[in-house]
Formats: sequence, C-alpha cells, structure tokens
Amino acid sequence: MTETAEAPTRVYQDIMTDSRRWASFRPRSGDVIVSTPSKSGTTWMQGLLALLFTGDPEVNVQPSQNAPWFDNNGNTIDEVNSRLDVQTGRRQVKTHTPLDGVPHWADVPYITVYRHPIDVHFSVRRHVANYKPEIVEEMGLDMKLFPDDPRESFHIFLEADYLDHSSLSAIVTHYKATLERESWENLLRVHYADMQRDLAAATRRVATHIDVDHSPEKMEALVGAATFDNMKRNVDRFGLVAGYDFWRKDADFFHSGTSRKWEGVLTDADLATYDSAISKVLDQDARAWLEWGDHSRRLG
Repeated sequence: MTETAEAPTRVYQDIMTDSRRWASFRPRSGDVIVSTPSKSGTTWMQGLLALLFTGDPEVNVQPSQNAPWFDNNGNTIDEVNSRLDVQTGRRQVKTHTPLDGVPHWADVPYITVYRHPIDVHFSVRRHVANYKPEIVEEMGLDMKLFPDDPRESFHIFLEADYLDHSSLSAIVTHYKATLERESWENLLRVHYADMQRDLAAATRRVATHIDVDHSPEKMEALVGAATFDNMKRNVDRFGLVAGYDFWRKDADFFHSGTSRKWEGVLTDADLATYDSAISKVLDQDARAWLEWGDHSRRLG
C-alpha cells in the first residue's frame, strides 16, 4: 500500500531500544508514526490520536497494547507486529528514536512532540521513581543516574553524552533530526507547551495533518476528553501499561502536566550551566522553540 521507504541513515541502540527493528515494520494506509524524546508528551499525543481516529470520547486507548513502542526491546518484534496486524482501524506506533533512525514513507504521517528540556528531566525523575523495584531490576536501569538530589541529577542530565532518551544530548539530537527534515510534507512538529496553552488549536492541527474531519460539536467533545486532567482521571484507559503491575501507582503516570518544574529547586548557577550547554548546540531561534514552542515566536 505505501511507497517504498527511504532507509534510515543512522542506527540507535541503547539499554531499551534498537532502531534496527524498524526494518520489520509493515505500514498500512492511515498509519501514523509518533516520534518524541521521552516524557515530552508522547502518551498525551497518542491519546489525542486515538480520540481523533475513533471520534469516541470514551475510547479505550490502551497505548502500550494498541499503539506500541515499536523499537523497544521489551517485547519481541513478532509480538509487536502481531499486535498491530490484528487491528482493523487506523493504527499508530511510537518511537523515541530520532527521525534519521526511522524509515521514511512519504505517504505516512509523522508527528514529533517536544517539551522544555528541563521539564523533561524533572518529569523523567518522577517517571523513574514510579517504577516498581522489580521493573528497575528487569530493565537493568542504573539508578545512579537519578540520585535523590535533583540538582545532582540535573547536572548528570546536562553532562551525559550517551543517547539514553533522557539526557540533554539525546533531546537535542532528536530535535535536530526533525529540523533537518522540515521539508517533509508529511511531518508535523508539535510542542507540549502549545498543547497546554490551546489544546483545541493543537487538536485541529493534528486532525488536519492526519486527514481527519469531525463536526465542531464532536471536536469539542474530543478536546474535552484529551485534556491532561481527563486522561489522569481515566488512567485505566489512557495510561501507559496501566493495570499491568508496572508502576507503584498507575495514577502517577500522569503526574501534574505542568511546566517550569525547576522553579524553587535549581539555582541561578545551575540554570547558567544549562544556558551555556544548550547555547553551544542550538541557535537562538531553535532553542526558543524547543523550550517554549510557537509562543516563543510571539515573544521574540
């Protein structure tokens, strides 16, 4: 059904993922690929897509089952493909791999989502703290990367040079790969902060990108269902691996959905170190959008 893919130009492998698994993906008409750095709004976007696909505010999203992390090593590739093969409606898959590590089909919509890097770090800390101890052991996660002191943890985040999905270098690498592919007509770049500020407008952009049309009344209902608060209240439908004995508390998967989590925690010196680090790898305009989204253009 789809055109021949352009092959990835880079391979990404780490403790959790292997981008070579994309060689076995069998796309269908209507598929959507969501690529984000971790804790940047992935599950929020997946919930929004499920709502738009079905037009049902009560849809049982179950993202870990129905919209799987395709290149994650937690399940065999045969298991993931089997889960996708039995679906009869429109499908979506997620990845944290930058776009240079994912095949490109010109007729498949791609969506990337970004969030202020410091907020990503603080969200990752809460995410990891919510893992059950046996899950940490099973994944082989090095908890020394997430010390109790958030300032110590923050400097590890800034200085790490490996692509573990949650270091500053990983976020910037992902973002740059998207910027280099801005000419793709089938690529939409979304910012978490813009979803917070105007979810209805973000929903309309996504609907247009994936060629979905609903009545104004239906769209209003879907936007209401897509709010962070509604997803948190209905974590059994929207949450990642909810009900699978994975988290200490399923409800804490959606924690606060707020921004500027560093205020009152990081010092001016900490923020100056961040400013120096990110200014070396992104120009002013690219940095402003990564941190604040489209709103940054109105502030400039």
